[in-house]
Amino acid sequence: MNMLTVVVLVTLAQSQDAGVVVEPVNNDAGVVEVAPVAAPAPVAAAPVSPVVVVARPSARERRLGSLGFGFLGTTNVLQARFIAPGLGGTAQLFNTTTVPLLGLRWWTPEYRLGLEFGFGAMVTATDSSEPQAMVGATPTTLEFAWHASMPVVLGSTEHIIFFVAPEVRVGHSTWTVKNEMGTPPNGWTVEVSAKGGVEIFFSFIGLDNLSIEAGIRAGLTHQVRTNYASSPLQAEAPITNSLTRFSTNLVANPWDLFTSTLAARYYF
Repeated sequence: MNMLTVVVLVTLAQSQDAGVVVEPVNNDAGVVEVAPVAAPAPVAAAPVSPVVVVARPSARERRLGSLGFGFLGTTNVLQARFIAPGLGGTAQLFNTTTVPLLGLRWWTPEYRLGLEFGFGAMVTATDSSEPQAMVGATPTTLEFAWHASMPVVLGSTEHIIFFVAPEVRVGHSTWTVKNEMGTPPNGWTVEVSAKGGVEIFFSFIGLDNLSIEAGIRAGLTHQVRTNYASSPLQAEAPITNSLTRFSTNLVANPWDLFTSTLAARYYF
């Protein structure tokens, strides 16, 4: 092996280490030359697709066209008969009964509006085996309440709907005593109010169809009670007492917030 052959072998080894392909070539003079050959082009990396984040629909969008049933809070209905004064007490001329309301809410597909209707009733019957002269009258009282509302959506996030709602509530009560002659007394309650509130959906824990609602209400209440007085010489004559009041739902007790305006629904 001569010096030229050693040089060629060393060159080939260095070229292969560097990633260059070489081939020996004999020229006319018999001298071996090394001709470099280009390495193959690198393979281009596949393009990376951009990540597209799809926003989840808001609570209102998910509830469009759906119907929710549940508890709509409570309302106060004027009792048909006032409470007579006891020992050292005073008469309660406008005593009321708290009636729970159940109803439906439907979010319309257009105009960011909803429709809500509710109904409640309470029946109280008393009886005694003692003579009526000793225990007094044993009446049966009946209270009804109707509710209608049209919530308007102000805004919505993934879990919450913010709204205001005009509301109308009508209550009626009767007071009857078995075997008692004459027209029984009755009472009417009419409320016209506005409510602002939030409806919170439990979608953050996987219960997308369940919601709870809280808010505050302010409005006008008108109550009318009619009793009938009669005597052997005169026909029945109605005696009417009325009351008109403007207030918020927190007029009596702070915990009224959790009874009169708290609601819970399940949507189908």
